[in-house]
Amino acid sequence: MHVWRPTLPPMQSVQTTVAAFGGIATRQQLIEAGLSGFDLTIAVKRGEVRRVRQARHATADASFDALAAARVGGLLAGTSAARSYGLWAGFDTRLHISVGANSARLRTNLPPSFRRRPVELTPDTSRRRIVLHWLKGGAVPELGPECWRVSLFACLRQVVAWSDRETAVACLDSALALVPREALVEAFSEATIAHRQVVDECRPGSDSGYESIVRQRLAAIGIVLIQQVHLPGVGRVDGRIAGTRVVVEIDGREHHDTPQAVEEDRRRGAELAALGYARVQLSTTRIRTDWPWCVRMVRGAMAQFSDAA
Repeated sequence: MHVWRPTLPPMQSVQTTVAAFGGIATRQQLIEAGLSGFDLTIAVKRGEVRRVRQARHATADASFDALAAARVGGLLAGTSAARSYGLWAGFDTRLHISVGANSARLRTNLPPSFRRRPVELTPDTSRRRIVLHWLKGGAVPELGPECWRVSLFACLRQVVAWSDRETAVACLDSALALVPREALVEAFSEATIAHRQVVDECRPGSDSGYESIVRQRLAAIGIVLIQQVHLPGVGRVDGRIAGTRVVVEIDGREHHDTPQAVEEDRRRGAELAALGYARVQLSTTRIRTDWPWCVRMVRGAMAQFSDAA
């Protein structure tokens, strides 16, 4: 049987070997990578790695989410796994963890079987709210590329199955920056018709999940947003309303946190005005909390700048 092994230089340290598995590794993974049980014991005593659970070792810089999943005894799944891959994960702050259908000895604050829990389920070492997904084949693999999160395509299928449609499409939009559309379609070839329809709705071009959300919400009311449009003297804008001279841009605070960024934003605004465009700037906070206001701003601009470029 073929056993997956990381590609490592000779004489690799325990810490570097664990890092090669994403920051968390099973004992079996490390043994197969060429380390010994004695190596692991010494590394733990020296503080190079820590044992977060029986036969689970982690580096000091392993992510909090990954550590929580490993401690509980499962894998990051759904939107939590999506976040670890750098994909849009929506607004659900709960930690989604998949466990095997018959998993036991889960490290949670209360037994997961308690039907009427007085408090939310969390790992036994933190207060992070978790959701357990009991899945056939969802147990932690002792061997393989990673032992702390599901694979990318499994993650995407879970997001589509477990999340609202808007979040699912935005997540798939962001996934198109990592995988070709053909691979995405193939990953859902055995999915339900409803789930394949979600895949059909995803589009490339969204620099953030918020851009995808705006595109989807505008489309739902009959407004087509053409994404990533290049305008002379301005550069690339997030989108233009089809059939109008209205540009829509999504503003996150991180894009305007320096004097240089503020000055560049002013320059672009002046260039747009010189070209005869209206610019509607929607903050991520407004998109999240006051969408009717966003629609009113877009429609107001469309009423005044209806001529196509």
